[in-house]
Amino acid sequence: MRGRKPKFKHVRGRDTAFQSMLGHNGGPPLPSAAGWNAFCWRKAAARVRKAPTREVLAIRLRRAAELGLDYKTYAALLAHGGNSPRTLVVMLSRAVVAYGPFGPDIARDGALRLLDAAAAKLAALTVPDIVLVVPALAGGPARDAVADALDAMVRSIGWRVAARGVMPAGAPREAAVWLSDRLTDAGLSPRSTLLIADPDAHLDLVTRARLLGLLSPQRYFDPPHRPSRLEE
Repeated sequence: MRGRKPKFKHVRGRDTAFQSMLGHNGGPPLPSAAGWNAFCWRKAAARVRKAPTREVLAIRLRRAAELGLDYKTYAALLAHGGNSPRTLVVMLSRAVVAYGPFGPDIARDGALRLLDAAAAKLAALTVPDIVLVVPALAGGPARDAVADALDAMVRSIGWRVAARGVMPAGAPREAAVWLSDRLTDAGLSPRSTLLIADPDAHLDLVTRARLLGLLSPQRYFDPPHRPSRLEE
């Protein structure tokens, strides 16, 4: 390819180093920081960061409380996803239900047992739809027993659960499809769904299932107290 002229005139002279970058396809450079796209991005970002009026702030504080979130977390989710969470998918990990050495602990009454902090917080929620999901387990009798124990727990807790299930074992894509189908079957939108789960284990699920976002169970069920802007 020696002696081949560059496809675009702009790569001659001062831009020859740009063309020689590894993997370059000979196309024009991306818009600079002074371009129109960058200007629109800065304007949109400033609009998101703009302090809300007192009336809007009061509405957001109420919605955050209805979801069991502090204002700072709620505002971050709103800025990231553009809409308010309407559904909480709670992954029943060790931070949410009692576990034994081989998986979720099934009590004598045949039900899973929510930990006190998780049970109290979920019972106090009245606005969001709640979906309870047990992380993927090995198949066979253990999976069936845990599914039955989950059903028994839902019947005994006394508050409404929009959907529930045991996540199938397999590739991350299969888990995402399963969760999306479960939400859709219950009439819930993944785009307005907040996942409460371990980020190290389930962060990929947010992208694949196109969820609104993810919070760790430690941050959701035992958050540090931050004074709201109305309290300051």
